[in-house]
Amino acid sequence: MASSSITEKEADAYGESTTVPNWLQLPRDITANILQRLDTIDIVTSVCHVCPLWWNICKDPFMWRTIKIQLSECFPRYCFIPYQLVKICRYAVKRSCGGLIDIDIKHIGQDFILECISEK
Repeated sequence: MASSSITEKEADAYGESTTVPNWLQLPRDITANILQRLDTIDIVTSVCHVCPLWWNICKDPFMWRTIKIQLSECFPRYCFIPYQLVKICRYAVKRSCGGLIDIDIKHIGQDFILECISEK
């Protein structure tokens, strides 16, 4: 498999720095801001599993003030069955601890999800 990155030796030949930024050194609030811009499905299924810092940020109810589960009828981005999407949505609502401000659940919105949201 070909790699698109250059080797350390090539970088030195071009006079480029080989220092890789350490994303863990970003302030927590900046990292949280970046993560909040992602789709809820991405956060629940992968982002929270990246590292302990991201897991701790994902546990914060502030992270779940906005829930976005956006699917296209023509080309679904994810291969989830509707039950799994509902489960992800309910998980996110529960994580918000009553602080939910905005929710976008096109194509999966059902009455019992709305009941769950109103109860929380």
